[in-house]
Amino acid sequence: MSVINVIDRIFGSRYVLYLVLIIALIYPLIFPIGIPIQISSRTLAVYNYIQHLKPGCHVYMELYYEVAARGELEPNAIALIKQLFDKGCKIVFVSTMSTGPLIFSLLKSSAPDVFANKTYGVDYVFLGYVSGGEAAVASLAKSIKGTVTVDNYGNPVDKLSLLKEVDKATDFDLAIIVSSGTDTFNYYVRQWYTPYGTPLLFVALSVIAPSIEPFVSAKQAIGMLVGQRSAAEYELLVGRKGLGIASMDSQSLSHFVILIFIIVGNIVYWSKRLEAKKAKGGGR
Repeated sequence: MSVINVIDRIFGSRYVLYLVLIIALIYPLIFPIGIPIQISSRTLAVYNYIQHLKPGCHVYMELYYEVAARGELEPNAIALIKQLFDKGCKIVFVSTMSTGPLIFSLLKSSAPDVFANKTYGVDYVFLGYVSGGEAAVASLAKSIKGTVTVDNYGNPVDKLSLLKEVDKATDFDLAIIVSSGTDTFNYYVRQWYTPYGTPLLFVALSVIAPSIEPFVSAKQAIGMLVGQRSAAEYELLVGRKGLGIASMDSQSLSHFVILIFIIVGNIVYWSKRLEAKKAKGGGR
């Protein structure tokens, strides 16, 4: 049996392709490789902006997304939180979506190393779910303590050390909006940026990026991070391998496997065709 026939028997089975492809998809998700990728200028601009915030700065972060959107949004949020905590910044988390408490719990469980040396109430606070949509966003901008009386865990907000330092939109150096919907970005532009001038950073799903691009172009937001690609780039910048890098590794490796099968398949096809042509010519 010729080498070509052996290769044909191995690579010609769809089950071999499925098996190799499954391994290529799953392995990097469990053990991220960190395949080099180019950092976009947009991602680098966001990173540099945060690097230039003063140590100990105060940041507000809205977590407005459902579990289905975790794959794209959570890696970005975790990478941003790591950078902010590394700078000694303090974060007030809030969600105007009812899934917020679950989302925050999942976020913390996905990044125990990021929160490991941080003290609740001093370095970060989670206000929990605040209902009311845009009205709630406007109220939080005017006064957090005037909007909520207790945090997500039932602690009185006026007893929390961090909330003695900040209370309204103008007290924050940056507001980060992590959202799977477009309306939330509009709310913060109207209720935080326009009246108070609070710098906004958007973190969005890839599919809605075109809808919020005008805000960035108009300088109503300092920038935006979009999807798993931005997450992977940001994880490389902050030095923490997470789901963003793992997802890019998985995509890259699976694409490589498919290309190899296409190349080998073509080599086998044309080799066998050439052999058949020679055999036919020899028979004459």
